Amino acid sequence: MTFSVAWLLAASGCQSRAHNDLYRQRMASEIRVLEDQLYDADYQNRVLREKLERAKRQTVEPAGPLDPQSDGPKLNAVPPSASTPPSDSFDLEGEFDETMIDPGIADPDALVPSDRFESPFEDEPSWETDRSQLPLPPPIGGPEPPGKSDTEFSPIEPGELLPPPNPGGEELPAPPGQIRLPDAVKATEPKRSTPERLELHLGLSGAKLPDTATNSDTPDGLYLVVRAVDRLGAAVNLQDFEIDAELTVVVLDPQREASEAKIGRWEFSPEEVKGLTKSRPVSGLHIPIEWQQEEPLGEEVIVHIRLRSEADEMRCEGHVKVTESAMIAKWLPRADSKEEDVDVIAR
Repeated sequence: MTFSVAWLLAASGCQSRAHNDLYRQRMASEIRVLEDQLYDADYQNRVLREKLERAKRQTVEPAGPLDPQSDGPKLNAVPPSASTPPSDSFDLEGEFDETMIDPGIADPDALVPSDRFESPFEDEPSWETDRSQLPLPPPIGGPEPPGKSDTEFSPIEPGELLPPPNPGGEELPAPPGQIRLPDAVKATEPKRSTPERLELHLGLSGAKLPDTATNSDTPDGLYLVVRAVDRLGAAVNLQDFEIDAELTVVVLDPQREASEAKIGRWEFSPEEVKGLTKSRPVSGLHIPIEWQQEEPLGEEVIVHIRLRSEADEMRCEGHVKVTESAMIAKWLPRADSKEEDVDVIAR
């Protein structure tokens, strides 16, 4: 209990410290913004004052002499009157005579109300205001304390109910009536794997010889063997699967120009693909193709194979020799091979 209370106090202290640091950062950012505004306003005020001074100097010009030929106004030299009493003869305690200055007549329309004059004793408006009334500035990218949205989580949807695991690591008891196989039998049971990619069998792929009735040794096409492998690279028996996909084979001749490299394209329907699936000598697709109009100029071609269904697509490619039959030169049947192997060699 003591440890829990200490942990809660430490967590609340960290949150308060983080909140204070964030508040200081935001207030410092706000102060910098206000200082920039103050400097900008001071600069604009100086510019306006200079414009006003220039306008006054251009408007108010000194009055020139009345006579353009004269250099200046002529003053009548009048000698001082002898009857003017000296300043010592004035009686400061007596009454003064009426003023000699014409007071003029005041125009009531030209008078400006006193309320329109600003009092010179009023203080200038200060840029500093009460910081407690200012809203909290927006975040500037720094750390933020966790809010309400950070502590709310989406509801957990209950999944499928499963039996509890066996803590001892042993298998759960079989349902009533199920025959329990011994461990030795389970170890010998083959594990069915799924095909992950296609692979061109270069050892069994090569030139295709014509039928034995023609008695010709000149290849008239290719015999391709394509097998499927799982994610570990082990071959998969395709006859264990229902294949509903289209097969496309494209042959390129590297000896030709890029625009003329394609010398043939063969399409196979899903029904034809099922007929090409064989298990001997290896499980896979055994594809015999014959040259269409063009034949390769060199001894090697590039083969591209694509097996495509509505939900998946697998591809492979490889270089195949066209000068010799790979089926005859690189593979020989065993003594216990069936008639199917002999038919494959003949083709």
